[in-house]
Amino acid sequence: MRLIDLHTHSTASDGRLSPQELIGLAKQSDVAVLAVTDHDTLEGLPAADAEAARIGVQFVPGVEITAHVDDLEVHILGHFIDPNDTRLAEFLAASRNDRIERIHRMIAKLWVLGLPLDADEIVRSAPGYSVGRPHVAHAMIRRGYVASLKEAFDRYLTFGKPGYVERSRIPAATAISAIKGAGGLASLAHPGEYGRNEIIPFLVPHGLDGLEVYHSQHDTESVFRYERMRLEYGLLTVGGSDYHGTEGLRSIGLGRPALPEARFEELLAAHAAPRTTPVRAQAG
Repeated sequence: MRLIDLHTHSTASDGRLSPQELIGLAKQSDVAVLAVTDHDTLEGLPAADAEAARIGVQFVPGVEITAHVDDLEVHILGHFIDPNDTRLAEFLAASRNDRIERIHRMIAKLWVLGLPLDADEIVRSAPGYSVGRPHVAHAMIRRGYVASLKEAFDRYLTFGKPGYVERSRIPAATAISAIKGAGGLASLAHPGEYGRNEIIPFLVPHGLDGLEVYHSQHDTESVFRYERMRLEYGLLTVGGSDYHGTEGLRSIGLGRPALPEARFEELLAAHAAPRTTPVRAQAG
């Protein structure tokens, strides 16, 4: 059976490996199919695609969009998207601008706590790409304010902590529409992290295609639960490691867990099926 990982991150967002290095690691790790799904950006896809073609890894272009269902932040995965879709690129550019504004607000809160950081320097550490809380955490480590990413998040950067700043609320339905407008399949990432399973049937009529059943934070019970739910609502199964290449940040290794090949074949068939009603990205 081939190893299939449809959830990874590169330096184009908050991963530690370049797109080329991520593809190279997939080859070394016997991962046959890899999706790069950086946060709110397509910037890493061309380099990853070229390297995958060069060394013989099957590549799936993807993205992970931060959105909301009411007051709950959720992540929507897009797979098999067109990396050259201008509507999706414009949608994600607006989202990245929101990320930059959020970083500045976060840094301002940390200054008040006596932890000065240079916001412009942090934004430049991910030039033109998708800057996020891990970039702030690494800057805190470099300044000696914390000893690890885990400490930075646990003490300052998660919800309810003094350095946390909420993002603006893009409706999940809008993110789904943007992905489908670019020819992709839209899935709810790591549903076990939200503790709100009622959002799954809410998103189905908005065009949700799949559910991330296999994820590094899902135990066996969670896998069974979400496999039952995806069958109940007629959804596809996606899965992957959520690999960032950073100790203490979710994943335990590339291809762990892997998506079963039969489920990947179902995704391929769904993506190849004719679309009778094309969906276009909506504003807002």
